[in-house]
Amino acid sequence: MTDKVDFISGCPAFDCNNGRKSFTWVHHGCGGKEWLDKDGYVQCKDCNLKDMLISWKFRCTGHSDFREVNREKICEILSISASLESGSKKFKSKLLNAVSKMIGDDDSD
Repeated sequence: MTDKVDFISGCPAFDCNNGRKSFTWVHHGCGGKEWLDKDGYVQCKDCNLKDMLISWKFRCTGHSDFREVNREKICEILSISASLESGSKKFKSKLLNAVSKMIGDDDSD
């Protein structure tokens, strides 16, 4: 199983209607492409900055400002993302489970 994939998805930002449009995400600070790992972390391929997906802010063609992740829609957006098409079913399951725990939507307890 792969541990990370190129981060390609709809915009996960709050109040954005581009959730179904695919973007290849790049780090604004250095321009490096981003990875998404099975534990729900985003990492820049160039400068190696890494943090939880829900901690990053996003900007796309739908809005000029950086916005926080929409916690209510993030799992839905990830489940249809191009990133997960390149990963295994096990990767997808681990990622969605990890993100659910990050947002406090874990029903396994």
